[in-house]
Amino acid sequence: MRLDQITKNGLFRVKSLNCDNECVARLMSMGLLPDQEIRLMHEAPLGDPIAIEFNGCNMSLRLVDAANIEVEPIE
Repeated sequence: MRLDQITKNGLFRVKSLNCDNECVARLMSMGLLPDQEIRLMHEAPLGDPIAIEFNGCNMSLRLVDAANIEVEPIE
């Protein structure tokens, strides 16, 4: 499942990232790496952008960039 498809209040683990995307490469330099836990915190009224939390940081991310991050739910 891609990050642009996750639901609010769910906890997810990053499986893989497409580092060819500049925005994703920047997030990787901030610590968003495989096996990192990530949570969707907020969606804009029209769904784009989204706010995510990882490593205690809140970031805003466009859906087109979020589609480059593969995640899996944490039960």
